[in-house]
Amino acid sequence: MSSDHAVYFAHQKAVQAVDGLTISYRLTLDGPIVTTAHSDLDKTLPERSIRIVTGEEELLIRSAEWVGRIDDLRAHVLGWLVGHIDLRAAKTRSGARRHDEVWMTAWREANPGGRRA
Repeated sequence: MSSDHAVYFAHQKAVQAVDGLTISYRLTLDGPIVTTAHSDLDKTLPERSIRIVTGEEELLIRSAEWVGRIDDLRAHVLGWLVGHIDLRAAKTRSGARRHDEVWMTAWREANPGGRRA
């Protein structure tokens, strides 16, 4: 079992990773809404957890399950988001100073031969 300190720090890193992915999505693409909630602010969530919601779909991240695996967590969350956001309904955000390449790649794959940024 992980120590309380390890879980605490894993949770801090998980929040940063999830927020980083969702913020870069919102800065790059204008598409379906993605929201997040953290147990630090939403006491209805299990302790040290993060909820990601898009449409009717929800992913609950329990930070204790990701101790020492932040890169795996990023890949898991990105894969889940790409699988649950209708990127065909998204368009590139106009006026953005820079588009995140991870989201641009996912968007292009969802729109082959279609619109380009």
